[in-house]
Amino acid sequence: MRKLLILVSAVALSGTMFAQKGTTDNPWTLEGTVNVTTSGGVKWEVPSVRARYFFKDNMAGRVSLNFGSSSDSTVGSSNSIGLGFEYHLAGNDKMSPYFNAGVNFGGTNVNEAKTSSLGFGIGAGLDYYVRENIYLGLELTVLNFTSNTEGDADAVTNLSLGGGSAVRMGWRF
Repeated sequence: MRKLLILVSAVALSGTMFAQKGTTDNPWTLEGTVNVTTSGGVKWEVPSVRARYFFKDNMAGRVSLNFGSSSDSTVGSSNSIGLGFEYHLAGNDKMSPYFNAGVNFGGTNVNEAKTSSLGFGIGAGLDYYVRENIYLGLELTVLNFTSNTEGDADAVTNLSLGGGSAVRMGWRF
């Protein structure tokens, strides 16, 4: 049993050692994202789906969709769409570090109170290719600006450094 476990581990490890970045023949990526925030303790937020299109080897445009609902005492929903740009650095055969900027439009509905939001963010991330065209990633928001409006009330704005992070898994096709 021990030899079998060692053999399986060696095969799995060697598969990740030979992984390579996606090829330029595959300009699209599709990924799932789980967002993490640290305001009021570590909190896992709404998962999202993101698509990217590489219009150059090192530049990509992206679209993110977030849909969620709350199951606690404040029953409600949260939806948003984000548009962004990524600039990828040279990296190596397995890693692709990048910088990103984007805008986010969203809204929430909690106990019949509707809120709309607009946000801008700047961040950095890293894609690590575990297999050809399959990657795991981490993204950190460095600067985040949001403006929230509830009904006819005045907008509440917030500017923060380090607004959150995301853990991602994707496929380049």
